[in-house]
Amino acid sequence: MDIIGIGECLVEMSAVGDGLYQLGYSGDILNSLSAAGRLGLTTGLLSALGDDPFTEGLTDVLNSEQIDISHCPVVGHKANGMYFIHPDDIEDHQFHFLRADSAATFAFVAQPLHELVDYVRSAKALLFSSIPLAVMKERERMISLIREAHSSGVKVCFDLNIRTRLWENLDTLRDLLPEIASYINVLFVTNHDDEHLFGSREPAAAVDHYVNLGYREVVFRRGADHTVVGLRDAGKSTAIFDVPVPRVVTVIDPTGAGDAFNAGYIAALLRNHPPYECTAMGNATAACSIEVRGGRGTGISVERVERHYRPLVKWGTFKGPALAMSARRH
Repeated sequence: MDIIGIGECLVEMSAVGDGLYQLGYSGDILNSLSAAGRLGLTTGLLSALGDDPFTEGLTDVLNSEQIDISHCPVVGHKANGMYFIHPDDIEDHQFHFLRADSAATFAFVAQPLHELVDYVRSAKALLFSSIPLAVMKERERMISLIREAHSSGVKVCFDLNIRTRLWENLDTLRDLLPEIASYINVLFVTNHDDEHLFGSREPAAAVDHYVNLGYREVVFRRGADHTVVGLRDAGKSTAIFDVPVPRVVTVIDPTGAGDAFNAGYIAALLRNHPPYECTAMGNATAACSIEVRGGRGTGISVERVERHYRPLVKWGTFKGPALAMSARRH
Protein backbone atom coordinates (compact mmCIF):
# COMPACT_ATOMS: atom_id res chain seq x y z
CA MET A 1 0.00 0.00 0.00
CA ASP A 2 1.37 3.43 -0.93
CA ILE A 3 -0.91 5.60 1.18
CA ILE A 4 -3.53 4.98 3.85
CA GLY A 5 -5.86 7.78 4.91
CA ILE A 6 -7.78 8.23 8.16
CA GLY A 7 -11.07 10.07 7.91
CA GLU A 8 -14.78 10.20 7.26
CA CYS A 9 -16.47 9.74 3.91
CA LEU A 10 -19.64 11.78 3.60
CA VAL A 11 -22.90 11.57 1.72
CA GLU A 12 -23.13 14.75 -0.35
CA MET A 13 -26.40 16.45 -1.24
CA SER A 14 -25.82 19.34 -3.65
CA ALA A 15 -28.63 21.79 -4.34
CA VAL A 16 -29.50 21.99 -8.04
CA GLY A 17 -32.52 24.32 -7.77
CA ASP A 18 -36.28 24.04 -7.22
CA GLY A 19 -35.70 22.30 -3.91
CA LEU A 20 -33.92 19.37 -5.58
CA TYR A 21 -30.58 17.88 -4.58
CA GLN A 22 -28.05 15.75 -6.43
CA LEU A 23 -26.63 12.79 -4.51
CA GLY A 24 -22.88 12.26 -4.35
CA TYR A 25 -20.10 11.14 -2.03
CA SER A 26 -17.17 13.19 -0.82
CA GLY A 27 -15.05 14.10 2.20
CA ASP A 28 -11.46 15.33 2.40
CA ILE A 29 -9.87 11.89 2.74
CA LEU A 30 -11.98 10.36 -0.04
CA ASN A 31 -10.95 13.22 -2.32
CA SER A 32 -7.25 12.83 -1.50
CA LEU A 33 -7.23 9.06 -1.93
CA SER A 34 -9.13 9.30 -5.22
CA ALA A 35 -6.63 11.84 -6.54
CA ALA A 36 -3.71 9.70 -5.34
CA GLY A 37 -5.12 6.72 -7.21
CA ARG A 38 -5.22 8.76 -10.41
CA LEU A 39 -1.52 9.44 -9.93
CA GLY A 40 -0.80 5.73 -9.75
CA LEU A 41 -0.71 5.18 -5.98
CA THR A 42 -2.36 2.24 -4.23
CA THR A 43 -4.62 3.50 -1.48
CA GLY A 44 -6.48 2.38 1.63
CA LEU A 45 -8.96 3.93 4.04
CA LEU A 46 -9.18 3.60 7.81
CA SER A 47 -12.72 4.53 8.82
CA ALA A 48 -16.14 3.00 9.48
CA LEU A 49 -19.34 2.97 7.43
CA GLY A 50 -22.98 3.27 8.44
CA ASP A 51 -25.77 0.81 7.78
CA ASP A 52 -28.12 3.32 6.16
CA PRO A 53 -29.45 3.30 2.57
CA PHE A 54 -26.44 5.30 1.36
CA THR A 55 -23.80 2.74 2.29
CA GLU A 56 -24.15 0.74 -0.91
CA GLY A 57 -23.56 3.80 -3.06
CA LEU A 58 -20.63 4.92 -0.91
CA THR A 59 -19.09 1.46 -1.09
CA ASP A 60 -19.52 1.44 -4.86
CA VAL A 61 -17.63 4.74 -5.10
CA LEU A 62 -14.81 3.51 -2.86
CA ASN A 63 -14.51 0.34 -4.90
CA SER A 64 -14.62 2.23 -8.20
CA GLU A 65 -11.74 4.39 -6.92
CA GLN A 66 -9.89 1.18 -5.99
CA ILE A 67 -9.55 2.28 -2.36
CA ASP A 68 -9.01 -0.63 0.01
CA ILE A 69 -11.80 -0.71 2.63
CA SER A 70 -10.75 -3.82 4.53
CA HIS A 71 -10.54 -1.64 7.67
CA CYS A 72 -13.86 0.15 7.24
CA PRO A 73 -16.40 -2.00 9.11
CA VAL A 74 -20.11 -1.29 8.93
CA VAL A 75 -21.33 -0.08 12.33
CA GLY A 76 -24.87 -1.18 13.13
CA HIS A 77 -27.54 1.40 13.90
CA LYS A 78 -25.28 4.28 12.86
CA ALA A 79 -25.70 6.54 9.84
CA ASN A 80 -23.08 7.85 7.47
CA GLY A 81 -22.20 11.50 7.88
CA MET A 82 -23.99 13.80 5.44
CA TYR A 83 -23.63 17.35 4.23
CA PHE A 84 -25.64 19.71 2.06
CA ILE A 85 -24.14 22.17 -0.40
CA HIS A 86 -25.89 25.36 -1.45
CA PRO A 87 -23.50 26.76 -4.08
CA ASP A 88 -25.31 30.07 -4.48
CA ASP A 89 -24.99 31.04 -0.82
CA ILE A 90 -22.16 33.09 0.59
CA GLU A 91 -19.11 31.06 1.56
CA ASP A 92 -19.84 30.65 5.27
CA HIS A 93 -23.30 29.27 4.58
CA GLN A 94 -22.64 26.93 1.66
CA PHE A 95 -22.13 23.80 3.73
CA HIS A 96 -24.50 22.27 6.27
CA PHE A 97 -23.30 19.10 8.03
CA LEU A 98 -25.14 16.25 9.74
CA ARG A 99 -22.28 14.16 11.09
CA ALA A 100 -22.64 14.05 14.88
CA ASP A 101 -22.24 10.49 16.20
CA SER A 102 -21.89 9.12 12.65
CA ALA A 103 -20.54 5.65 11.94
CA ALA A 104 -17.09 6.96 11.06
CA THR A 105 -16.68 8.43 14.54
CA PHE A 106 -16.56 4.84 15.84
CA ALA A 107 -13.64 3.78 13.62
CA PHE A 108 -11.27 3.36 16.59
CA VAL A 109 -13.95 1.79 18.77
CA ALA A 110 -15.13 -0.83 16.27
CA GLN A 111 -11.65 -2.23 15.47
CA PRO A 112 -8.79 -3.55 17.61
CA LEU A 113 -5.96 -1.02 17.76
CA HIS A 114 -3.24 -3.61 17.09
CA GLU A 115 -4.94 -4.56 13.80
CA LEU A 116 -5.08 -0.91 12.75
CA VAL A 117 -1.43 -0.44 13.65
CA ASP A 118 -0.45 -3.45 11.54
CA TYR A 119 -2.53 -2.11 8.67
CA VAL A 120 -0.94 1.33 8.76
CA ARG A 121 2.55 -0.12 9.08
CA SER A 122 1.97 -1.84 5.72
CA ALA A 123 1.83 1.57 4.01
CA LYS A 124 4.54 3.93 2.85
CA ALA A 125 2.58 7.05 3.85
CA LEU A 126 -0.25 7.95 6.23
CA LEU A 127 -2.50 10.97 5.70
CA PHE A 128 -4.96 12.46 8.18
CA SER A 129 -6.42 15.86 9.03
CA SER A 130 -7.74 17.58 12.12
CA ILE A 131 -11.23 16.39 11.15
CA PRO A 132 -10.83 12.82 12.49
CA LEU A 133 -8.97 14.27 15.49
CA ALA A 134 -12.11 16.29 16.16
CA VAL A 135 -14.84 13.74 15.44
CA MET A 136 -13.46 10.24 16.04
CA LYS A 137 -13.97 8.75 19.48
CA GLU A 138 -10.97 7.46 21.43
CA ARG A 139 -8.65 10.20 20.16
CA GLU A 140 -5.75 8.81 22.20
CA ARG A 141 -5.93 5.57 20.24
CA MET A 142 -5.65 7.54 17.02
CA ILE A 143 -2.62 9.42 18.35
CA SER A 144 -1.06 6.10 19.40
CA LEU A 145 -1.59 4.81 15.88
CA ILE A 146 0.12 7.88 14.40
CA ARG A 147 3.04 7.48 16.78
CA GLU A 148 3.46 3.81 15.89
CA ALA A 149 3.28 4.58 12.17
CA HIS A 150 6.01 7.19 12.44
CA SER A 151 8.26 4.94 14.54
CA SER A 152 7.92 2.26 11.84
CA GLY A 153 9.19 4.58 9.11
CA VAL A 154 5.83 5.46 7.58
CA LYS A 155 5.78 9.02 6.18
CA VAL A 156 3.08 10.74 8.26
CA CYS A 157 1.38 13.75 6.67
CA PHE A 158 -1.02 15.97 8.61
CA ASP A 159 -3.39 18.40 6.89
CA LEU A 160 -4.62 20.95 9.44
CA ASN A 161 -7.86 21.49 7.44
CA ILE A 162 -9.76 23.17 10.27
CA ARG A 163 -13.54 22.96 10.51
CA THR A 164 -14.31 25.28 13.40
CA ARG A 165 -17.77 23.86 14.11
CA LEU A 166 -16.26 20.46 14.90
CA TRP A 167 -14.36 21.84 17.88
CA GLU A 168 -16.07 23.03 21.05
CA ASN A 169 -12.94 25.04 21.72
CA LEU A 170 -10.02 25.55 19.33
CA ASP A 171 -7.72 25.65 22.35
CA THR A 172 -7.96 21.86 22.31
CA LEU A 173 -6.48 21.76 18.81
CA ARG A 174 -3.85 24.35 19.71
CA ASP A 175 -2.77 22.13 22.60
CA LEU A 176 -2.63 19.07 20.34
CA LEU A 177 -0.30 20.65 17.78
CA PRO A 178 2.93 20.43 19.82
CA GLU A 179 1.87 17.08 21.29
CA ILE A 180 1.85 15.32 17.91
CA ALA A 181 4.53 17.37 16.11
CA SER A 182 7.33 14.84 16.63
CA TYR A 183 5.27 12.15 14.85
CA ILE A 184 4.66 14.22 11.72
CA ASN A 185 6.91 14.32 8.65
CA VAL A 186 4.96 17.02 6.80
CA LEU A 187 2.37 19.54 8.01
CA PHE A 188 -0.02 20.99 5.42
CA VAL A 189 -1.69 24.25 6.46
CA THR A 190 -3.52 27.05 4.64
CA ASN A 191 -3.63 30.73 5.47
CA HIS A 192 -7.29 30.27 6.47
CA ASP A 193 -6.40 27.42 8.85
CA ASP A 194 -3.69 29.50 10.42
CA GLU A 195 -5.93 32.54 10.82
CA HIS A 196 -8.55 30.44 12.63
CA LEU A 197 -5.95 29.44 15.21
CA PHE A 198 -3.63 32.39 15.52
CA GLY A 199 -5.15 35.38 13.74
CA SER A 200 -3.75 37.29 10.78
CA ARG A 201 0.03 37.20 10.38
CA GLU A 202 2.71 37.00 7.73
CA PRO A 203 3.25 33.56 6.11
CA ALA A 204 6.93 33.42 7.12
CA ALA A 205 6.01 34.11 10.75
CA ALA A 206 3.36 31.40 10.66
CA VAL A 207 5.73 28.85 9.12
CA ASP A 208 8.44 29.68 11.65
CA HIS A 209 5.92 29.23 14.48
CA TYR A 210 4.95 25.72 13.35
CA VAL A 211 8.60 24.77 12.96
CA ASN A 212 9.23 25.99 16.50
CA LEU A 213 6.36 23.79 17.68
CA GLY A 214 8.39 20.84 16.42
CA TYR A 215 7.25 20.24 12.83
CA ARG A 216 10.08 19.26 10.51
CA GLU A 217 8.48 20.50 7.32
CA VAL A 218 5.63 22.97 6.96
CA VAL A 219 3.81 23.59 3.67
CA PHE A 220 1.79 26.80 3.89
CA ARG A 221 -0.72 27.13 1.04
CA ARG A 222 -2.23 30.48 0.06
CA GLY A 223 -4.59 29.76 -2.83
CA ALA A 224 -3.30 31.35 -6.03
CA ASP A 225 -0.32 32.94 -4.24
CA HIS A 226 3.05 31.25 -3.89
CA THR A 227 3.18 28.35 -1.45
CA VAL A 228 5.60 28.94 1.42
CA VAL A 229 7.67 26.01 2.68
CA GLY A 230 9.63 25.88 5.92
CA LEU A 231 12.23 23.22 6.72
CA ARG A 232 14.01 22.51 9.98
CA ASP A 233 17.50 21.10 9.54
CA ALA A 234 19.46 18.97 12.00
CA GLY A 235 20.86 22.09 13.63
CA LYS A 236 17.32 23.34 14.38
CA SER A 237 17.65 26.29 11.99
CA THR A 238 14.82 27.02 9.56
CA ALA A 239 15.00 27.49 5.80
CA ILE A 240 11.97 29.14 4.18
CA PHE A 241 11.35 29.35 0.44
CA ASP A 242 8.48 29.97 -2.00
CA VAL A 243 7.09 27.61 -4.63
CA PRO A 244 4.97 29.09 -7.47
CA VAL A 245 1.42 28.06 -8.27
CA PRO A 246 0.29 27.29 -11.85
CA ARG A 247 -1.94 29.83 -13.55
CA VAL A 248 -5.35 28.33 -14.24
CA VAL A 249 -7.27 30.23 -16.90
CA THR A 250 -10.72 28.85 -16.10
CA VAL A 251 -11.57 27.77 -12.58
CA ILE A 252 -14.57 25.44 -12.71
CA ASP A 253 -14.77 24.17 -9.13
CA PRO A 254 -12.25 24.78 -6.31
CA THR A 255 -13.79 22.02 -4.17
CA GLY A 256 -11.14 19.51 -3.15
CA ALA A 257 -8.14 21.50 -4.40
CA GLY A 258 -6.34 21.13 -1.08
CA ASP A 259 -7.13 17.42 -1.01
CA ALA A 260 -5.66 17.05 -4.49
CA PHE A 261 -2.59 19.00 -3.38
CA ASN A 262 -1.98 16.45 -0.64
CA ALA A 263 -2.16 13.60 -3.15
CA GLY A 264 0.29 15.25 -5.53
CA TYR A 265 2.71 16.12 -2.77
CA ILE A 266 2.71 12.58 -1.35
CA ALA A 267 3.07 11.04 -4.81
CA ALA A 268 6.29 13.04 -5.28
CA LEU A 269 7.42 12.34 -1.70
CA LEU A 270 7.17 8.59 -2.26
CA ARG A 271 9.27 8.99 -5.40
CA ASN A 272 11.98 10.64 -3.27
CA HIS A 273 11.63 14.14 -4.69
CA PRO A 274 12.93 16.99 -2.50
CA PRO A 275 10.41 19.34 -0.79
CA TYR A 276 10.51 21.99 -3.53
CA GLU A 277 9.46 19.47 -6.18
CA CYS A 278 6.91 17.80 -3.90
CA THR A 279 5.27 21.16 -3.32
CA ALA A 280 5.34 21.98 -7.04
CA MET A 281 3.71 18.61 -7.76
CA GLY A 282 1.06 19.35 -5.14
CA ASN A 283 0.34 22.73 -6.70
CA ALA A 284 0.14 21.17 -10.16
CA THR A 285 -2.27 18.48 -8.96
CA ALA A 286 -4.48 21.08 -7.28
CA ALA A 287 -4.52 23.07 -10.53
CA CYS A 288 -5.83 20.05 -12.42
CA SER A 289 -8.48 19.49 -9.78
CA ILE A 290 -10.06 22.94 -10.08
CA GLU A 291 -10.37 22.68 -13.87
CA VAL A 292 -13.27 20.23 -13.60
CA ARG A 293 -16.35 19.94 -11.39
CA GLY A 294 -16.36 17.76 -8.26
CA GLY A 295 -14.04 17.18 -5.34
CA ARG A 296 -12.68 13.75 -6.28
CA GLY A 297 -10.24 15.06 -8.86
CA THR A 298 -11.74 13.48 -11.94
CA GLY A 299 -9.65 15.81 -14.10
CA ILE A 300 -6.40 14.55 -12.63
CA SER A 301 -4.04 12.40 -14.67
CA VAL A 302 -0.27 12.04 -14.68
CA GLU A 303 -0.10 13.70 -18.09
CA ARG A 304 -2.22 16.72 -17.10
CA VAL A 305 -0.37 17.19 -13.83
CA GLU A 306 2.93 17.04 -15.67
CA ARG A 307 1.84 19.89 -17.97
CA HIS A 308 1.22 22.10 -14.93
CA TYR A 309 4.31 20.88 -13.10
CA ARG A 310 6.99 21.43 -15.75
CA PRO A 311 6.71 25.25 -15.93
CA LEU A 312 7.15 25.47 -12.16
CA VAL A 313 10.66 23.97 -12.32
CA LYS A 314 11.74 24.88 -15.87
CA TRP A 315 14.19 27.63 -14.90
CA GLY A 316 16.71 25.27 -13.33
CA THR A 317 17.37 21.83 -12.01
CA PHE A 318 14.55 19.67 -10.72
CA LYS A 319 16.36 19.66 -7.40
CA GLY A 320 15.19 22.18 -4.82
CA PRO A 321 17.43 24.15 -2.50
CA ALA A 322 20.34 22.16 -1.10
CA LEU A 323 19.02 22.45 2.44
CA ALA A 324 15.70 21.04 1.31
CA MET A 325 17.35 17.82 0.22
CA SER A 326 19.37 17.46 3.42
CA ALA A 327 16.37 18.24 5.62
CA ARG A 328 14.37 15.42 4.05
CA ARG A 329 16.77 12.89 5.54
CA HIS A 330 16.12 14.02 9.12
